[in-house]
Amino acid sequence: MSRKIYRIVALFAIISAFAGCTNLDEQVFSSIPESEFYKTEAEFMSAMVPVYANMRTMTDWRKWWDLEETTDICFTPVKAYWAWFDGGIYIRLHQHSWAEEDPHLNDIWLQLFAGVNSANRVLYQFENSTIDMEGRDKFISELKVARAFYYYLLVETFGNVPIVDRFDVPEGYLPETKSRQEVFNFIESELLDNMDNLDDKSLATYGRFNKWNARGLLARLYLNAEAWIGEDMYSECEVICNEIIDSGKYWLDEDYSMPFSVSNSLSNETMFVIPFDETKTPNNQIYMQARKTLHIAQIATYNLSNTWFDSGCVGVPSFFDNYVEGDKRLEKTWVMGQQYALDGSPLWTGGWVDGINQLVNYTRDVVAIDGPATMVEGWRFGKYEIKVGGTSAPDNDYVIMRYAEILMMKAECILRTNGDANEAADLVNQVRSRAFDETNVLTGAELQATIEYNGVPVQYGRLLQELGVEFALEGLRRSQLIRFDNNFVNGYWTFHTPTNDPKRNICLIPFDQLQSNENLVQNPK
Repeated sequence: MSRKIYRIVALFAIISAFAGCTNLDEQVFSSIPESEFYKTEAEFMSAMVPVYANMRTMTDWRKWWDLEETTDICFTPVKAYWAWFDGGIYIRLHQHSWAEEDPHLNDIWLQLFAGVNSANRVLYQFENSTIDMEGRDKFISELKVARAFYYYLLVETFGNVPIVDRFDVPEGYLPETKSRQEVFNFIESELLDNMDNLDDKSLATYGRFNKWNARGLLARLYLNAEAWIGEDMYSECEVICNEIIDSGKYWLDEDYSMPFSVSNSLSNETMFVIPFDETKTPNNQIYMQARKTLHIAQIATYNLSNTWFDSGCVGVPSFFDNYVEGDKRLEKTWVMGQQYALDGSPLWTGGWVDGINQLVNYTRDVVAIDGPATMVEGWRFGKYEIKVGGTSAPDNDYVIMRYAEILMMKAECILRTNGDANEAADLVNQVRSRAFDETNVLTGAELQATIEYNGVPVQYGRLLQELGVEFALEGLRRSQLIRFDNNFVNGYWTFHTPTNDPKRNICLIPFDQLQSNENLVQNPK
């Protein structure tokens, strides 16, 4: 049985339209007593499906991935006739002037807490089942790690959030805001207490948490500890990275594009993915893969059906200066220049939106963020392969974590703990070597140096540059910029001037949540 078919059987056999509860008080049970739930491993696995299925909404419109637009990688300019203005939200995201009323923040909050509540619901049923089944504790640990993943994204985005670790809450329960330190400690303890109980890497754990990608999540937590809670935990991060490396369970793919291909379920590099399937998950999408970025005329490039391209988000022009000559990651990440139909004929816009019929020839530069940009300004996303003859639903799985990140995390930890800079360089060069036809290496001295990045001095700035190029559009950039001398709020990039306000390192608690829960405390404005 192929890996692709196996994961479909394992993960989608009993999928429903369940998207996760958002009401923390809601009680959802069948008529069967809770104590008699789940008698077989298949029943346990099917019960966990909604916890993972909820993750697929993270890459949809107005969800978690849109936080990439707060960084130096991408933005959504206003087009002719105010297309993509959307009340100015994308301008505010890019310029760090978001408000608590902005719907994106509320959608992200609801989506992530839906995952928390879904995990709590299934945990409640598992823990109250009286069936003595081998492996029951393993599934409970997996659910707690999945819940920790949602909390990792919550603490990264909002900092101070409620900790809700049970489903059977009293009527009228309103959780209180906990400090970022408390939430950090909760995530750490959940991972430490449960990751060794998980299964090893196998076909059966594809798209699920296992003992190695759970360690990868813990390494991420430790890597950001100094920026988030003021505690240096780089040594702890390096230890975890070494455990993953020494396991021999993962290795780099020869082709940089393999983890993002239609057949990325065969990748040796991917450690944790959100599974998508054109047939099994037809109503879900990786919005930034194509629809959010490409011009509608490019449907003819791939002979697609039942889909639409919105020509919205584009690359930040100043970001492209990070690519050095010969770096193949540029063309493997971005769609540039004249575009063609599948038969090789040049594509024209047809005057869509702006009334100007011109060649679909994507230009690097964009005239303005607040309009009116033409429909062909800005290089577009091209990291995820688009299936020829496909539909709006992707057949690629969305990559949350890959082995290259583990190597780069270890390199960063070595530098930050005054370790052997040449060892760090060896790790970085191991990752970047596949991006060049000819030898192009970085030295330890280059990685150690303080250089100007985004217009301001940044220690280890060359590593920050390399992290941006390697992991562009993968949802990691915001944390990267924050870790490196607070470049997130201090740096300059196209259509973004620095706020120099560290309060903008976390998002505001959404207005709707403050109105519905008097126990929530707004983050500093």
